[in-house]
Amino acid sequence: MRFRTTLISTLILATLLPGVIATAQDNPQAFPPDIAAEIQAEMDDLTANGFPPGMVVWIDAPEYQFAGASGFANLMDQMSMPPEGAFRIGSITKMFTATVILQLAEDGTLTLDDPLALWLPEVADQLPYGDQITLHHLLSHTSGVFHYVENEAYYADIFTEVQVDETTGAVTLDCAQRDPNVTLARYVYDQDALFEPGAGWYYSNTNYTLLGMVIEAAANMPLAATYRTQIYEPLGMQSTFLDCYEDAVIDVVHGYSAFGDTMSDVTELHESVGWAAGGLVSTAPDLIAFARGLFSGALFDDPESLVTMTSPTPGGPYGLGMFIQEDYLGHSGAIAGFRSVLHYAPEFDMVVVVLYNIDSADPEQSLAELLNPALTLLSAEE
Repeated sequence: MRFRTTLISTLILATLLPGVIATAQDNPQAFPPDIAAEIQAEMDDLTANGFPPGMVVWIDAPEYQFAGASGFANLMDQMSMPPEGAFRIGSITKMFTATVILQLAEDGTLTLDDPLALWLPEVADQLPYGDQITLHHLLSHTSGVFHYVENEAYYADIFTEVQVDETTGAVTLDCAQRDPNVTLARYVYDQDALFEPGAGWYYSNTNYTLLGMVIEAAANMPLAATYRTQIYEPLGMQSTFLDCYEDAVIDVVHGYSAFGDTMSDVTELHESVGWAAGGLVSTAPDLIAFARGLFSGALFDDPESLVTMTSPTPGGPYGLGMFIQEDYLGHSGAIAGFRSVLHYAPEFDMVVVVLYNIDSADPEQSLAELLNPALTLLSAEE
């Protein structure tokens, strides 16, 4: 039965994957006031310049927790950003999609070596090397499948569909449940492969669109329902949903794009084509819960699933659904109006979530300054 993390399984996982154990935080205390003040000052310096207009930072370590916010959730109303604010998280969604695929593999519903053609034969027939692509190739971005965002028609279509309020400058693209088959036909099928499957590494959202389609075929339910039953409900996540594909469970903070000296509100620009590759809305506390559930192995029955997911792909910086770097595992996200980071640092058993409500500033560029006060303390206590 899934979501059982016994002492035995935890010990096995520790042996298989040294250092990559995210333990539950029973009673974390706040960081010392001076450390918290340094982190908050870094945040306030960033938002004072308007890039981003607002932000959220959560740091969850075994003994300490920081839950902070700065700037505005809504510039027009000067509404302060709440630490529990909801953001579109872009490609962090890929971690959720990969997790469900691994769970289905554990259940015996599919295997990572299954050819795409087994689940989506009509789709595979229209892709270069479609008969050779496996689910593992898709998970690890080694399929060679064209990245639909790089088709010039993709943004041309968005610009054609959006509406701009001439008074406020707000940009709107109504919610739509986009058929992934239409996405593939419009942006992918007529494109050459980047390389033969397994012969290289290239980040492509199309891989995760295909995986979302596989999940729906294998689980026989909508993608949004699989996330909910397989991840949110077991972990007690109450503020996460797939934008446009299910009812919103929380209001999203306002998101912005900067064009020269102009800041445009793009909160209602729903880039729902992202779907399984980038369509989720979530909050920092929910993302902390997800990371803890994932990296503790609690979302899996077999410790080997997490080992497989966190093993780097030869020739690339990626495992299955996450980047594998020297100091952290996790993902970043970018979608209209929002940027996000979810990192797990095994050395300190620390989860970090940084959320921006602008798409033209990169939170990863600020991570060192934001985390330095906390890392200095944690390093001294080791």
